[in-house]
Amino acid sequence: MAKEPEYITVNIDTPRKYDWSTGKYLGKTYAEAKENKKLVANKCPKCKKLMFWPTIVCAKCKVETGWEWEELPDTGTVMQYTYLVFPLWDPHYGERWANPYPSGMILLDNGVYQRYWLEETDPEKLKEGMRVQAVWKEDYDERGIGMQDILYYRTIEE
Repeated sequence: MAKEPEYITVNIDTPRKYDWSTGKYLGKTYAEAKENKKLVANKCPKCKKLMFWPTIVCAKCKVETGWEWEELPDTGTVMQYTYLVFPLWDPHYGERWANPYPSGMILLDNGVYQRYWLEETDPEKLKEGMRVQAVWKEDYDERGIGMQDILYYRTIEE
């Protein structure tokens, strides 16, 4: 009787390097976040609407947005928030983890909406209408990915 072949498995972990261009619009956003701890939006030349994330064409007017930029403020008002109390599944490792921050819909002081994490985790202190300010990553080498350069929005008193 013929002997069954023995198979072995060899796992090879090789890093895959990817080089890709962010383009002139997204590249400007990333550069401003890294270098100056600022978020920027480009403006439609026709309707003057701010686009964040920056885009080449205005979704409303269907015209090229051009190269007119405006700095976004790092302060705003929480219009709505969501506080999850159940753990989530990590899609990479299949482990359960609890999200440490609630998320909020923040109306920045110039009228741009942004959904992001809130530092306040006490459900009793969370409220619509509270004023918040962005807290940026301090380490220069960790910045350069736009919105993700902000850790969370912290409650401020005014």
